[in-house]
Amino acid sequence: MLTQIDSSNIRGYEKGRALMGIPTLVRIADALKVEPGMLLDGVTVDMFALPAEDGRRRA
Repeated sequence: MLTQIDSSNIRGYEKGRALMGIPTLVRIADALKVEPGMLLDGVTVDMFALPAEDGRRRA
């Protein structure tokens, strides 16, 4: 296992059940031998819109 990330976590990322942190993104990019930004190409904030009534504070 090149990333030392548990396979159940990888499945969660792949299926959209979990969001990875920046350190995890960097470890995956390193294992794939690509720059981390390449994995984020095309990602927009709209892809992570929060429901209006989730109880979190908004800026």
